[in-house]
Amino acid sequence: MKTLITGVDGFIGGWLADLLVERGDQVFGLTRRVEPPDSGTVRRVHADLRDELAVSAAVERARPDRIFHLAALNHIATSFADPEATFGVNLLGTLHLLRAVLHHVPHATFVSVGSSAEYGDTTRTRPTVGEDDPLLPTSPYGVSKVAQGLLCRQAWRSEGLRAIHVRPFAIIGAGKRGDALSQFAEQVLRVEAGTTTTVRVGNLEPVRDFVDVRDCVAALVLVATQGEAGGFYNICHGEPVPLFDIMEALRHCARASFDVVEERSQVRAVDDMRIVGDPRKLMGLGYARTYRLEDTLRTTLQWLRADRPA
Repeated sequence: MKTLITGVDGFIGGWLADLLVERGDQVFGLTRRVEPPDSGTVRRVHADLRDELAVSAAVERARPDRIFHLAALNHIATSFADPEATFGVNLLGTLHLLRAVLHHVPHATFVSVGSSAEYGDTTRTRPTVGEDDPLLPTSPYGVSKVAQGLLCRQAWRSEGLRAIHVRPFAIIGAGKRGDALSQFAEQVLRVEAGTTTTVRVGNLEPVRDFVDVRDCVAALVLVATQGEAGGFYNICHGEPVPLFDIMEALRHCARASFDVVEERSQVRAVDDMRIVGDPRKLMGLGYARTYRLEDTLRTTLQWLRADRPA
């Protein structure tokens, strides 16, 4: 099996590449880096998704049996500041990739990775959101991901491409930077080092549906193998977890005690208060959770303690 991963140098992409190499795939990784890093297990090819000719050449070189499309501009605040860039990569880049796949490997499986941000305001009115619920995104990023999913469905409906769109919820774990968990954990390590006795946080009331990255990549492979062409799948557990609970769980994992100080300056106005998914469709494919939240928190702290590079 030959697999092409866009966004291979990202958080989820790196974990997915490791899993597929372990399972015996020949893995190609699409990267924007002009000089892709050497790797004995992943063959990296350079292409910017906005460059249609480069994308086509990369797909022709790899000729994959399946594609996992993870590359994206995924920072919500940045999508408000520069929506043109967000749509250039997330939407136009997806169009370029779909055209290349249809031209060179029309029988390949195409897994498009969207986001729970596609649901937006719908999450305010439902305890959990399912794949058929209205898509009412609250950011340009969310809009771009809705459009990405619709492009993939159109490629399936009009061209017969085996395209599937997934919506991951709050994916966390070792190697991720910039999310609430990693920011909390990095402060916990400073407490352990004796440089502070406090962890400063924003609003701890938002509720999320957390998924360990190792479960996420297993779900991606399952969807690629068992998912219905033209279908949409949530990658979630349906378990609502307030950020407050994450903070309290970190207390139990930490090697030193600390005080939590809430700073209103860290509260983000664009945050949705509750984003919890319905996992029944994914579970219908045979998905089962492997890693509990406590396992994820411990491995994240261990990763940071080892001072591994991002």
